Amino acid sequence: MKKDAISAGLFIAIGFLCVAIVIAILIPLVRDVINAADDNKPTIPGVSMIQPLESGTSTVSVQTLSHTAG
Repeated sequence: MKKDAISAGLFIAIGFLCVAIVIAILIPLVRDVINAADDNKPTIPGVSMIQPLESGTSTVSVQTLSHTAG
């Protein structure tokens, strides 16, 4: 009877040890997966200030391309 109790106690202790090892391995892996999922967010562009050109200093040329079907 005493050997059965010792066997059961060792079985439970080894089971707890295995569960603790698995948890110790899985928690960092899950944390890395969650952090990697957060990294996929798109970046929001910042505000850019554009100053208008002065009318007398530069000229702008506009070219139009025409496409003919044929």
